[in-house]
Amino acid sequence: MNRLCLFTFSSFVLMAGAAQAQLSSSSDEPIDITSETAEFQDQVAVWTGNVRVVQAEAILTADRIEANLSEEGEFKSLTAIGSVRYSNGQEAITGARADYDEKTRAITISDDVIVTQGKQVMSAGAVVYWIDTGKVKFIPEAGKRIRGIFYTNGNEES
Repeated sequence: MNRLCLFTFSSFVLMAGAAQAQLSSSSDEPIDITSETAEFQDQVAVWTGNVRVVQAEAILTADRIEANLSEEGEFKSLTAIGSVRYSNGQEAITGARADYDEKTRAITISDDVIVTQGKQVMSAGAVVYWIDTGKVKFIPEAGKRIRGIFYTNGNEES
């Protein structure tokens, strides 16, 4: 799940020219952002309405994406809200919200999270991913348990 670096696009705001943007951890391709509206004021950028962010094979979609920037144009935090989905061709993550915090360098995806890698599927209330260490923590929804379905080679069809 190291490709969960989906939100590590450091300051993906178009007007922050010096910023280094990254949606896919292994790509230097440009980031293409489309939405129905976009607003930029002070150190805040907001894209709304069927937001789609593409870099190489990585795709992030959400109803709304908000970025809070430093005066240098580096992002301090990033939030994707509503029908959040990330896919890189090998795995996909869905949830209702995703938050990136630059201080902790952690991404939290929450509200009915489903992670799929091939046939393997895990679900939880939230998932926290620490970019620098690669550690992933699944957190259950209150009163529920984390669930994973894993196929072994014996489960594979010939």
